Amino acid sequence: MDLYEYEAKRIFAEFGIKVPPSARITKPDGLRTVHLGYPLTLKCQVLSGGRGKAGGIQFAKDLKEGEAIAEKLLAMTIKDSKTESVLCEPKVSIAKEMYLAVTLDRSRGCPVFIAAADGGIEIESNDKIVTMPITFPYSSFQGRKIAKAMGLNGALHSKVADIANKLYRLYEELDLDLAEINPLVVTAGEDVLALDGKMTVNDDAMGRQERFNGWADKHMADLPERERRSKKAGLNLVELDGNIGIMCNGAGLTMATMDMVKNFGGNPGNFLDAGGGSDSEKTLQGLEIINDNPEVKVILLNILGGITACDEVATALVEFMKRHPERKMIVRLRGNNQDVAEKMLAASGTKLYPDLEDAVKAAVAASK
Repeated sequence: MDLYEYEAKRIFAEFGIKVPPSARITKPDGLRTVHLGYPLTLKCQVLSGGRGKAGGIQFAKDLKEGEAIAEKLLAMTIKDSKTESVLCEPKVSIAKEMYLAVTLDRSRGCPVFIAAADGGIEIESNDKIVTMPITFPYSSFQGRKIAKAMGLNGALHSKVADIANKLYRLYEELDLDLAEINPLVVTAGEDVLALDGKMTVNDDAMGRQERFNGWADKHMADLPERERRSKKAGLNLVELDGNIGIMCNGAGLTMATMDMVKNFGGNPGNFLDAGGGSDSEKTLQGLEIINDNPEVKVILLNILGGITACDEVATALVEFMKRHPERKMIVRLRGNNQDVAEKMLAASGTKLYPDLEDAVKAAVAASK
């Protein structure tokens, strides 16, 4: 779950990272209750990147100009992400922009600092970015180490090291996938502020992070309707432009099945991973979501029963076929309680394909 900038900054402040004073408005005339002085920076709150280049950050010299800008920003959509609100802050006099982030490096199997002494809007093309693996147990020395790797010294080194340590602490405590400050600025008065922030909360950690209870719906507003339903059901769906609906358990199995479909001349209509512990209810929800896609001509279900029992899947299939007897289904079930599932599906008239290649060929043929 991605957070809006204003949400990330509230968390920064809670953990002792300095941010500019701010106010959030949802209507242009809300600016009349904002008493931060002028000029003001007005920033549309969206969950997509590229906001600055798209004109989503503007400056107002007075209230009249500010209300006109706010009206335009509140109506903006950037990369399919609608503006949720506008964040208002005093315009900051910037002497230097830097970049600092903590994220997980899966290839190393550990979190890493990513940093640059020159940050800002073109960070992606910066050839002076430094990365540093973060060792466990964490010590404040690692904050000083990344500040040194950025080429900082003196008071600035100490301030950035302190921010790096706080950034890692919130990353770990809140189960984040990403905690990013871009830019981390040095003001004309030599203060160091998080001028913008991005956080991504690990979806699998939402259940144990009570502060985020009830946040999911609000942060899925930009997703297509079927993807939003999938998220709520604990399913991982990505819609594609083909006509073969695919449902498997496990991302690797789903990708391999999609590759086979393409190899035999078919076009996947989606990627849907039901996860390793899918029960009959979750399986049925996934099938209904795929079925709602008018472009899908056939559904290919490929389940390897481990944690997921085949009879649980079969229960969902029997119910689904009662509801939608016209739907073309190609089913492969192998593994835990497979024999029970076979009897259940045989009684309902559903054919099972023991071989994946045969199942994929049948699905491709049915989609033509």
